[in-house]
Amino acid sequence: MRKRLFLLSAVFMLCAVFFCVSAAASGSKVFILDNIGAIAEANEKQIYEKAVQVAEKTGFNIVIVAEDDIGYPKTDAHVVEYADDKYEELCGINTDGILFLINCDTKYDYISTSGVCINYFSDYRIDMIFDDIWDDLKDENYAQAAYTFVYRVEQFYDQGKANHQTEILGAEVDVGLFNPGIAIVGGIFFGIIIYAVNSRQFRIEKPGTRNYILENSLAFDVNTDTFVGNNVKRIYTPRSSSSSHGGRRSSVSHRSSTHHSSSGGRHGGGGRHR
Repeated sequence: MRKRLFLLSAVFMLCAVFFCVSAAASGSKVFILDNIGAIAEANEKQIYEKAVQVAEKTGFNIVIVAEDDIGYPKTDAHVVEYADDKYEELCGINTDGILFLINCDTKYDYISTSGVCINYFSDYRIDMIFDDIWDDLKDENYAQAAYTFVYRVEQFYDQGKANHQTEILGAEVDVGLFNPGIAIVGGIFFGIIIYAVNSRQFRIEKPGTRNYILENSLAFDVNTDTFVGNNVKRIYTPRSSSSSHGGRRSSVSHRSSTHHSSSGGRHGGGGRHR
């Protein structure tokens, strides 16, 4: 018994050490780049303090950029490229983080996600964030929009990865940080340990009906019913598989759409025109 407890304790201690080292190795960064003076200094300080708190809690890099010149061409595709490149410039390629671009140039505001944030912020959730900040963006209340954005980042982190929610469909997004080979080997290793520890407690018997049925314990009777003059017809009518959904989000994917930046980094995200 003591040997078993020692073995299991050693295994879980090694797992705990591994995850602690992994967590300690990941740092988080916060940037607020207001290149157009859209956010008052006092409000910027408040937003920054909240973003630092959320970054420390989540391990996410959080970037907010207010810009009135994204360069050329003035297209939505270039806005996406600008946001992705700006994130990578500040935080690195394929790191865990999210960037909110307040685009006062073409009025196409955009949210770019990277690393594990691709899983947390599905297309659906990004659309929900824009719903929450939309009135403030239209009214040019950028400080409130930025603060609400940071608040929603924390809220969705608390809810867990978007693809893991029961009300949200879609497969897990592979962000390239998970090694399935290691997971398989680890699973086999732990399975062997658990089996070896517990196999001696059980003895498998060859199955047979004699173990479950007592002799002379079953009796069979045949009962018949005769129906005269009845003709019953049953018609199955399937329910319609289509249903109406109100609101803009009905067409938004519950998955995380992904693409690659000019540097080859993988990103999710979404935007909306003002």
